[in-house]
Amino acid sequence: MAKSKAKTSLEEEHSDADSKQPMKAEERRQQILSMVQSQKTVQLDHLAKELGVSRMTVHRDLDLLESRGLLRKERGGATAESSLLFESNFHFRSQTDESIKKELAQAAAELVEPGSAIMLDDSTTTLMMCDHLEQIENITVITNSLAVCERLRGSSNVQLIVTGGNYSDTHKSFSGLICEQALSQLRSDWVFMSASSVIDNRLFHQDQEIVRVKRALMAASERKALLLTSRKFKTRALTQFADLTEFDKVFIDRQLDEATKQRLNHSRIDFDLV
Repeated sequence: MAKSKAKTSLEEEHSDADSKQPMKAEERRQQILSMVQSQKTVQLDHLAKELGVSRMTVHRDLDLLESRGLLRKERGGATAESSLLFESNFHFRSQTDESIKKELAQAAAELVEPGSAIMLDDSTTTLMMCDHLEQIENITVITNSLAVCERLRGSSNVQLIVTGGNYSDTHKSFSGLICEQALSQLRSDWVFMSASSVIDNRLFHQDQEIVRVKRALMAASERKALLLTSRKFKTRALTQFADLTEFDKVFIDRQLDEATKQRLNHSRIDFDLV
């Protein structure tokens, strides 16, 4: 009987040890990414404690995730928030101001007429337009966005043209020479796009490759529409790609502060509050 009890005790101890096996490296990095995206900013010490690993291990994981463009490493931790040089990854951006983006997208989609050709950039705001485009007959959608392609590929009313080029998982889109050359050979009635930042009536983005694509989209379109959440007037990015005056329609959500409204009106920027 004593041997049986001892055996049972050993089996339980072995079972507990198995249950405490450390998670695989890629699983750990996915958990780090989930924590950063849900909390926006996470301290390194907190990550090490939650995951049961050393600070050095967390450092290495953060370096790798940053190299993939999935987060931004900062002193003492990591953040999903954008900066001058870093744009938040697609998944994080798609969950930010989602209801506001849907309202902007609905207003912008009203400009699209049956039988027209339009261009959509790779922003998460213009992606929201896809829900409304499926209800408009016989339209052509040209895009560098894989996310738009995935959303519209089964729509019988949409002729879908995807530029191709160098693929970025951070943006879920294509850029580069192939993309720009494809756009130079096409023409659309409208282009719909967004920006990472608005500074003194000028539009900015962190990635110079994306900037080149946005300029190519604008050059290939008869008319231009811009969709902006009011948050974009409080953020910063590195490279200018356009001025607000270059757009025929500008849609901004109603949370825009009064001082910015007055400045836009003083600059004679025509914009619609949605």
